[in-house]
Amino acid sequence: MRVLAILASTLALLVPNPALFSHAQGQSRSASCQGPIRYRIGTLDPRFGISREDFQRAVAEAGSVWGQKLFQYDPKGKLRINLVYDTRQEITQRVILVRADISARMKEADSIEDRILSLKEKFRVLEASYADQQASYEQANDSFNREAKRLNNAGGASQTEFQILSGERQSLRNRYALLEAKRQELNRSTDEVNGLIRKHNALLVRANAEASALNSSGSIGVQFEEGIYGRASGKEWIDIFQFESKAGLRVILAHELGHALGMKHNANPSSIMSPLIHTDRLVLTEEDEVGVNAICGPA
Repeated sequence: MRVLAILASTLALLVPNPALFSHAQGQSRSASCQGPIRYRIGTLDPRFGISREDFQRAVAEAGSVWGQKLFQYDPKGKLRINLVYDTRQEITQRVILVRADISARMKEADSIEDRILSLKEKFRVLEASYADQQASYEQANDSFNREAKRLNNAGGASQTEFQILSGERQSLRNRYALLEAKRQELNRSTDEVNGLIRKHNALLVRANAEASALNSSGSIGVQFEEGIYGRASGKEWIDIFQFESKAGLRVILAHELGHALGMKHNANPSSIMSPLIHTDRLVLTEEDEVGVNAICGPA
């Protein structure tokens, strides 16, 4: 149990600190908000593992957080939204896989630990029962030997006494066979518990090694530019470079769409428009609402 606590502490280092994932500020844009910003889905690298339909749905959900009429999908829209795959998402996907593997090992280890506790209780009951039966057998065996010795010293047993002793001897043999079966069951239970403990510890050692390797790889704590809004030469685009989940993707998209509206970063770390993304909840903070209202007016 002490080993488990130490290893769990090490694994806790894997909990991501959202502030470690940097987010780029795009160029600001003056928006009248009198008509929707029309966007289209551009290049989607298949290595992100998301379909165009799901990505388009994520963009629509992200845009709707600012207001239902501020963004509109148009296959010929001016704002082009892309998924650009590079080392940022490659590292992220590798981290996700390692975390999932560690989580699976820890879950299996926890399941084994529950089985070990159950088997230990079964072992305790079995051991107590064996001890009682062994004591009873040894007492009966000693009594039989004393009686046999007494009769032998007295010149031998009568036919009746011999039959009684023979029955007792057979009874003792039967009890011994049952006791031996109980002993073997106890040994099997011991082997099972020890085997599970070895497997449990091996899983923890492997999980801890993977956690240590991940922590020392430089993947944890790397600052990523997750996305950027750009505007130049009459063109507008949003490039998304990295996300860990669909919920996170929606927030990153909402952030860049906010820049497309002309919004700046704000100082609330819980905001969608925070320079560092700390949330995966697609909910506007007061600062976000003030920012969009300053550009578009109250909804």
